[in-house]
Amino acid sequence: MLAALPEDCQAAGTVQFLELGQSGGSSYDYGLYLPPCYAAAAGTYPIIYLAPGRGSPPQAWLSPGAAPIADDLILTGELPPFIMVSTQSTDSDMFAEAIKDELIPYIETHYPVNPDRRYHAVAGGSLGGIAAYRIGFSLPDHFASVGMFGSGAISGEEPQIRAWMQAMTPRNRPRVFLNTGFADPLMLDRARVMLSLLDEGGISHTHIFTDGDHSYVYWLANFPAFLHWVALDW
Repeated sequence: MLAALPEDCQAAGTVQFLELGQSGGSSYDYGLYLPPCYAAAAGTYPIIYLAPGRGSPPQAWLSPGAAPIADDLILTGELPPFIMVSTQSTDSDMFAEAIKDELIPYIETHYPVNPDRRYHAVAGGSLGGIAAYRIGFSLPDHFASVGMFGSGAISGEEPQIRAWMQAMTPRNRPRVFLNTGFADPLMLDRARVMLSLLDEGGISHTHIFTDGDHSYVYWLANFPAFLHWVALDW
């Protein structure tokens, strides 16, 4: 059963920046958003993992405004409460092994995350969007939704993307959301390549390409649309 917002809830959600001890002995920094009145609710929650761009810390998504956006949509009843986890940049971990092997298992055994894949989403901006599709496409039994902001298919990885898609079944194909600005000098063309690959692979997708640049300001302006989209199956 999904947790419901208590009728008298007026409090904002909470954001913490924490450290996870890894099996190799090092620590992994991450951000954790718990929804309004989390302590007073019973049940399980959908979860969204957010990966930042190159060189960005876990604060990159939550500090500029992802948490207040989530609060507003939850407190107004537009969306059910959900958990968000922001990760480290994958600069030195291009295939996000620490996220897949360490962070996700820890979060989903220590917090009341609904086990059904329909309630699991992974998203990111720029390099984080590349990490998001690598995680979501390689773990389709775990993730039902992938979000890519200012991002696209990294050049040269088209054969691997096709291979991931060919290994999917009609039952575990994730949906994909893309948001890229027309003034994005880095990723607009690669986002269009990803759209073509998604069409080729029969992957359901939604895209928002509008006036905007390669920035969290632009991506967060479209974050409410992403959250509404990701919650369609909740």
